[in-house]
Amino acid sequence: MFTKMNSAALGAALMLFAGTVNADATAVTYADLTSWIAAVPGYTPISIPEPTPGLDDLPHSQYFETGTVTYNGVTFSTSALGNGFLFNIGPGFEIIPGEPAFNGTLPVLSSQQQSQGVANILITLAAPVNAFALNFDTFNVPNQSYGYDVIFQLSNGSDPLTLGSPGNAYDLTRFFGVVDDTPFKTILLTSSGPVLSINELNIGAAVSPIPEPATWVMLLLGFAGIGLFGARRRVRRAAAC
Repeated sequence: MFTKMNSAALGAALMLFAGTVNADATAVTYADLTSWIAAVPGYTPISIPEPTPGLDDLPHSQYFETGTVTYNGVTFSTSALGNGFLFNIGPGFEIIPGEPAFNGTLPVLSSQQQSQGVANILITLAAPVNAFALNFDTFNVPNQSYGYDVIFQLSNGSDPLTLGSPGNAYDLTRFFGVVDDTPFKTILLTSSGPVLSINELNIGAAVSPIPEPATWVMLLLGFAGIGLFGARRRVRRAAAC
């Protein structure tokens, strides 16, 4: 059976198996920052700064017309998944003038004002990492005391993770932290609610996106199989002559 498999099919099958070995669950998630830090030997905090409003911005709020902004080498953007905008919201922001805005004590970056699609924030890091964490939240579901689910998707192909949110608006108390054997460079957050906000990012040390040990094993087996297949073909040709 082995000798009848062509080299392309063999390579494809072994690469598929290597992907299966890496997929499912090299990712480990954490429920709080303390436990995440204990698992990450070195990390860098990335803070959302206080907004610097322009002429058309409300006090304590900054609107990014291009839908993208970069802080400390990390780029945040919205995409065609929704038609909302990206805002920097400071602690002093008032949704309704003179009324509390359910703010926390720190600025947040917020995807909101969706009339179509879903709220989304794509986080693009300067280099691949194995560890990442942040705080997040949404607004309350109408007539309910909780918020919307948020889906996290890493660019390394790990299975998406869905977490609920308390719906505290800009007072972000829900935590997401992950450590993954396979490096990733982007993290996509989506929510079916109209508003999705983040702050308090922490990023693990940059790593080289080299293949995992299991991938190297599969690649070596693939090359060995291709070599064996070629050798047997040469033997058959020599015998035929």
